[in-house]
Amino acid sequence: MSGEQDAIHQVVSAYYDAFAHDPAAAAAFYSEPTLIVLPNEVLALTTRDDVEAFLAKLLGSLKPLGYSGTRLSVPRVKMLNSTTALYSTVAIRMKADGTELQKAGFTYLLHKGGAGWKINEVIATDLNKLISAD
Repeated sequence: MSGEQDAIHQVVSAYYDAFAHDPAAAAAFYSEPTLIVLPNEVLALTTRDDVEAFLAKLLGSLKPLGYSGTRLSVPRVKMLNSTTALYSTVAIRMKADGTELQKAGFTYLLHKGGAGWKINEVIATDLNKLISAD
């Protein structure tokens, strides 16, 4: 990975680390507004509070299943220009005992501004439809 691609991977990895424990900290990795594109729904989250509420609800649905964190597998970065990139990964959600809870594919649209790389959009992605890396 190039320097920018590595920086993007570090941002997404840090986001997942924060998400496992603190939706408010995880929300800081997003810009406003943010789009969440799910198979049956598109959500426009216009404020940091909206992002935090969405993440808190998601985390709240995973915790009773034993969720403890996420490992990223096969990360792929495609630079669209010097300040915009797509990042696809398989998110492997793990239980506290180290076993796999579930796998999910995601593609993120990130933009680099004055505060560095931020997530602008999340798209739930079929595992066989993840983007190709540069």
